Amino acid sequence: MMRLLLYFLLIAIAWIDPLPEASAAVALQPHRAVYRMVLATADRSSDVVSANGIMIYRFSRTCDGWTVENQTFLRMFYDDDTVSDTLWSYASWEGRDGRHFRFHARYDQDGKTIEKLEGDAELKGSGKGGYARFKEPEARRIALPAGTVFPTAHLREVLAAAAGGRHALQRTVFDGASVDSPYVVNALFGPAATARAAGSAAALKLPGAPAWWTQMAFFPLRDRSGEPEFEVGAEYRADGIADAIIQHFDDFSLDVRLREIELLSSPDC
Repeated sequence: MMRLLLYFLLIAIAWIDPLPEASAAVALQPHRAVYRMVLATADRSSDVVSANGIMIYRFSRTCDGWTVENQTFLRMFYDDDTVSDTLWSYASWEGRDGRHFRFHARYDQDGKTIEKLEGDAELKGSGKGGYARFKEPEARRIALPAGTVFPTAHLREVLAAAAGGRHALQRTVFDGASVDSPYVVNALFGPAATARAAGSAAALKLPGAPAWWTQMAFFPLRDRSGEPEFEVGAEYRADGIADAIIQHFDDFSLDVRLREIELLSSPDC
């Protein structure tokens, strides 16, 4: 579950060497954000009755790339009166050349560490393949097919495509947040409601900006079942800040809303 609670925020950085002209024009805003999470829907077959949590996310720029830090706490309540606490942390660095990536993730449940992931990845060039190397949970190396991008590059391409009037994009994305990565991501998108986007910007004291709704379905590259492992809907501003997010699982969904934001400056490189 928690690996995607990262994804919609992780994909807000850049891919630079080289880029299509439209994608290169996407300027993204470093920021620190706090999100609140609650249960949105639950099927009759689900044993989840309630959920609440908080996510603290920081996206910053360095002279040689970008960093992401994410701390997420989620408490789930079940119909047998049990409660489960999940703590998920993630940190990554992505090089400005779009070819180098490092990641570290830890997943704790009810005070016990369930999974740790750590490693790095490298692409041979724009549009080319490469490899990912895991140090944890076990040492292994996997091939990344031609056309793979890192998650921040993916969002930038989505925003550029949306701004250019397109409505769909398919990419293979590696983020290191799951042993099932990389994923084939089918993204659909279109203009968000102007009044809602303007109201949200005003409430958060952000400057006005174009915004687009997105719906993304994630298919493990090595799974040919034809069914997505998960889906996420989100509303993104043109500067890469995510506002309203719905995370869809098999029998329930989570509503994730931006509550606090601090804009960060970029270094003078």
